Amino acid sequence: MASQHGGDPRLDRLSRALASDHPPPAAAAVHAHLVRAHAGTPPPVIRSLLNRAIRRLSKPHPRAALRLLLLMPRLPVSPDHFSLPFALNAAASLRLLPLGASLHALALRLALLPGRLPVANALVDLYAKCDDLPAAHTALADIAAPDAVSFNSLLCAHARLASVPDAESLFAAMPSRTQVSWNAMVVVYVNAGDVSSARRVFDQMPTRDSTSWSVLIVGYCKCGSMRSAREVFDRMPAKNLVAWTAMINGYAQSGVPKESLALFREMEAAGIEPDAATMVGVISAASQIGSTELAGWVGSYVDKKRIERNDKVLTALVDMHAKCGNVDEALSAFREIAQPDAYPYTALISGLAAHGHAKLALQVFERMQAQSVWPDPITFVGVLTACSHAGLVDKGLDYWEAMVKYYGMERRADHYACVVDMLGRAGRLEEAFEMVQTMPMGPHPGALGALLSACKTHGNVEIAEIVANKLFELEPHNTGNYIMLSNIYAEKEQWEEAERIRSVMRTRVPFKQPGSSMGGGSTEGAWQVSFEELKTRTHISLCFKCKFSDDAKQILLNCQKCRSY
Repeated sequence: MASQHGGDPRLDRLSRALASDHPPPAAAAVHAHLVRAHAGTPPPVIRSLLNRAIRRLSKPHPRAALRLLLLMPRLPVSPDHFSLPFALNAAASLRLLPLGASLHALALRLALLPGRLPVANALVDLYAKCDDLPAAHTALADIAAPDAVSFNSLLCAHARLASVPDAESLFAAMPSRTQVSWNAMVVVYVNAGDVSSARRVFDQMPTRDSTSWSVLIVGYCKCGSMRSAREVFDRMPAKNLVAWTAMINGYAQSGVPKESLALFREMEAAGIEPDAATMVGVISAASQIGSTELAGWVGSYVDKKRIERNDKVLTALVDMHAKCGNVDEALSAFREIAQPDAYPYTALISGLAAHGHAKLALQVFERMQAQSVWPDPITFVGVLTACSHAGLVDKGLDYWEAMVKYYGMERRADHYACVVDMLGRAGRLEEAFEMVQTMPMGPHPGALGALLSACKTHGNVEIAEIVANKLFELEPHNTGNYIMLSNIYAEKEQWEEAERIRSVMRTRVPFKQPGSSMGGGSTEGAWQVSFEELKTRTHISLCFKCKFSDDAKQILLNCQKCRSY
């Protein structure tokens, strides 16, 4: 068979190597082959070989493509209108703005600008992807007859940066529009949080592709409009992984984990394989449900499907296992993160604190400080909770002071609630009461509830009455507050007061018999609670199955039985 390159088999071998799917040869090796072949090979042949190689390598191996371009002057052959656009694309993908500017100068020197449209379009794309928008606008203005591709690069940059006015101006000035143009306008509105305008553009599209549908679904999910997201998702002709992932994550972030997991099962049934982003939503949903068994299954699924264990997946696994009390698994996932930031640290600290591992949680926080990882406000919720559960009041108060003096953080209501709980558990009710009264944001249900619970533990009726009455104002329909005060009275054998609170509760709170509608029916039976139900509750409620006024002592006995579980 005759050689394709002037009879030189070395060029044939090099050409095949550069055209293969394997990683390209090193630039030095390519240069050596070409130098040896140069004497008997016309420059156009060498240029053609390099041009084809640069085109093929510009996306999968952009650095290799740029190295080949830089070989040309040494051969000597010069880049042309064919190779330079691909070289500019390679520089853009790597965000190499200085190199791109050098290629711009080379294009001017070779007289490829402004006449060669592919070179000019690649130049606009380079500056747009490197976020040098003034240079991108200048490059676009220099094109005598720009086409849709010329505008799309800049339009997509404005969409990425949520620059709505600039995107609207470009879109209006376009001589023609492609699907990319329409999709970019949906993206710009979604990124700006204007999902209604995104929907308007979506409805005006002459045609739609999978990106059109997916971006709008993402927009609805980002703003929590899951009903609208589901409506678009159900209408989507061919659901892609992006759409499934957006919905699964959207349900998880909106606090409806069962819907998230149900959709995940539908996705599997449809034969769509999840990726790391999908599994972040699934893991988040599982963490909200709090089932140890489910958490174990999800962790095994990640391993079985060989899901990429990137930092987001590992952080989600830490959070899930920590919330479900799987301490060993949480620690194992945490150790896989090469350089953990505040998110995995916070997830681990919070989970450990909530599941009886307070001292370990504080050890993790000390390591976080030693690694110079800056905590966030949620981190301190976990730290203060750990101090509360461990009874480390003085240490907790030191952290409380450090929040402001060292970390410069503004204390939030949940921080106050943690410290009130910490003081209350230690029996320092007067200090806790004073803190509640001096909260800058005013008395908050979280802090008040923690103090009321402490009053029950320590039998302080006086403070309990004040706190409960404030809670009745803030949360008139929260039955737990009435039940807590009623329990406090009952334990002090103040039966008339306990009965009075029960009566107030029944007049203020619209109760629903389990399994019935709110439309009618007596509320008398709505308080019938079995011991099995009581065992699963986080608070001790009165067993209103007994008539309170008939046998108050029996109720107190029942409550004491409940406490034993």
